[in-house]
Amino acid sequence: MIFSSPAEKALDHRISPSTWDSSHHTDESKFFQFVSQYQKDHGFSMDEDVMRDTIKQVVMAKGHPFGQPQADFVHKRVALARNVLDFLSATGR
Repeated sequence: MIFSSPAEKALDHRISPSTWDSSHHTDESKFFQFVSQYQKDHGFSMDEDVMRDTIKQVVMAKGHPFGQPQADFVHKRVALARNVLDFLSATGR
């Protein structure tokens, strides 16, 4: 998936810390900042399979492990991103 530069930077910022696969409040904040930037740059549509694969590639490129726990975490995060985008679209935000 090709992201705009701001969305790519937001994803990179989200995945940089070793705690990227946690639900720590600062990691959650970075996640929502990424979703917001993605929506501003790419609208409300998202191919979830491509998004999961892109996140996996970024994670692995940074040298973070990517096993089943991380795959499950990414699956949940992408589903949440889809729900956030649907909410934003439905409420005209």
